[in-house]
Amino acid sequence: MDLNAPISTIMSTELKTIAPDSPATEIDTLFKENRIHHIPVLDEKRKVVGIVGKSDFLYLLRGYTSHETDRFRETAKLRAFKAMEIMQEEVETLRESDPIKEAVRLLSENRYQALPVLDGKDSICGIVTTHDILDLVNKAGQES
Repeated sequence: MDLNAPISTIMSTELKTIAPDSPATEIDTLFKENRIHHIPVLDEKRKVVGIVGKSDFLYLLRGYTSHETDRFRETAKLRAFKAMEIMQEEVETLRESDPIKEAVRLLSENRYQALPVLDGKDSICGIVTTHDILDLVNKAGQES
């Protein structure tokens, strides 16, 4: 396991992103239809301005059950909120050339679960998550 390898070697590049004014219904759809737990929020220039974690999103919906009247209230609540009201605004980012060990450091020191990865033009090109790090460690363990 080479922790000096660039983060680009383990990051996910098939991104699902949203705009700050995207409705929470769109966030709900992305989480339900994809195996993801973090959605970067991008401005019109594709710059990262926030991130919505699945746990933040579920916190918004807390208190609802599967009862029919609760589903109605949940839908109304989803229509009322925008991504900018749910997202974490303080987002740490990495460069695609940064070493994996930098991602490990940031994830462990700050208790982040995902870090957007930027290219040389400061545009998002990927995301690295704790799951990506665990996959790397698991592969290294299988090789030894």
